[in-house]
Amino acid sequence: MPKPIVGLHHVTAIASDPQRNLDFYTQVLGLRFVKRTVNFDDPGTYHFYFGDDAGSPGTILTFFSWPRATRGSLGVGETSATAFSIPSASVNFWEKRLAETGIKAERAVRLEEEVLSFADPDGVRLEIVGHADAGEAKAPRTSDVAAEHAIRGFFGVTLCEGGYERTVAVLATMGFRKIGEEGNRFRFAAEGSALGNHIDLLIQPQLIHGRIGAGSVHHIAFRAADDASQLEWRAVLAATSLDVTPVLDRTYFHSIYFREPGGVLFEIATDPPGFALDEPIESLGQALKLPPWLENQRSRVERLLPPIRLNHPQGEKRDPVIDPHHDQPVRSMGAALNQAAVAVIMLHGRGASAEDILGLAEAMSNERIAFLAPEAAGNRWYPYSFMAPIAENEPWLSSALAKVAATMELALEAGIPQDHIVLCGFSQGACMATEFAARNPGRYGALIAFTGGLIGPPDMDLHHPGNFAGTPALFSSGDPDPHVPWSRVLESAEQFTRMGADVHTQRYPGRPHTVLPQEVKAARDLIFALF
Repeated sequence: MPKPIVGLHHVTAIASDPQRNLDFYTQVLGLRFVKRTVNFDDPGTYHFYFGDDAGSPGTILTFFSWPRATRGSLGVGETSATAFSIPSASVNFWEKRLAETGIKAERAVRLEEEVLSFADPDGVRLEIVGHADAGEAKAPRTSDVAAEHAIRGFFGVTLCEGGYERTVAVLATMGFRKIGEEGNRFRFAAEGSALGNHIDLLIQPQLIHGRIGAGSVHHIAFRAADDASQLEWRAVLAATSLDVTPVLDRTYFHSIYFREPGGVLFEIATDPPGFALDEPIESLGQALKLPPWLENQRSRVERLLPPIRLNHPQGEKRDPVIDPHHDQPVRSMGAALNQAAVAVIMLHGRGASAEDILGLAEAMSNERIAFLAPEAAGNRWYPYSFMAPIAENEPWLSSALAKVAATMELALEAGIPQDHIVLCGFSQGACMATEFAARNPGRYGALIAFTGGLIGPPDMDLHHPGNFAGTPALFSSGDPDPHVPWSRVLESAEQFTRMGADVHTQRYPGRPHTVLPQEVKAARDLIFALF
């Protein structure tokens, strides 16, 4: 028999925005940026590796970054959660840290261990498990997380399966035995206490198969001690009628792949040669590394890749979170600012992205309109309801309003007057657009609030001083809406009317939480009236 598989080697998922992905895993989770390379099968896109300080097997979460990728949908045949291991005493630290960056994690007890469940900006489902056997940390030298609280590496993964027996048979062949169950969750583990040695099967036959996209896990990889052991495992698995690929050279490890019977893509990757193969451990992730067969194309590859910035190089520590949106990018579409006559600031909703809200821009564009869409940290402008007490949403709300002001300043500096700048948003973004305008009244090109209103609790006085000087304002929403009461939409519209805006409201009975084509047309008419 080959040397035993002791646990996971790495997990590979799909991201959309590479800078956002880099910022989240280094600044929020405190992982080290271990390797900056490209997808060997698609060298015009990044492949990022994050892990502990040494890039150890069992700690590595990797991402293919596809900027135009649509969101995936979870179903059977997929990895439904990737879990990190921390000491049991660090659960409170991580719950607080996530909350401080606008991420509300669900806390629960599962199989006698505390678990924090949350998602990354693309929707990858993550867990942090308080684990009695978390072990010692190889804390990233670039992180501000103290070593005692640092993520150790993987606890394991959860596989969403329609059936049980055939997947269990493959896990048994690989040396994983059942150690616990809870409802429709069955836990398997390899011998020993290596990182990533837990595989949970969540049996959900009522679900359909998932669709891979941004936010999906592409595959999970198990550890092989060396090349010889990997070849032995290939022979063992092929003898069970699994369709196993030949060995593929991934530079930092060698790989074989197969699909387990439930549909999840498995890989077995060798521990050597490791990530210090082509750069010193002291400078991991600082430079773009290419495999030898792509080096002669380096200049072409570098032109294809979007620029990224590693905000926290070696030794630099992250400041306390007092302005979470400050360093977030501003996406653009349409005319260049210095050639545009109109600028439309597009503000996305909770759980969405700048790219998502820019999807509305195509139906409202022409060659003289520039669209600017700032990105919210953690895909939300503030953590709680827009009708929560204002203090509960600070400092995120103030940071978000400052980000809108900075985005508007880009248009003003390009020579576009305020009366040709349109504020447009959906849901949480509509609340942001409405609140920013109310706090900064004047003549705008237009205000377009798709399902949103002024921010503040139900008993708050929504009065604001100032005059909009005839600014056209569109307030549209479904009724009922799960997040924004129609009564708050009307209150906001009435306040804008009192402030001198030319307000139009549109109520859509029974409309889901979305934007209808007729709403987009009404917004387009307001924007085109500026020409």
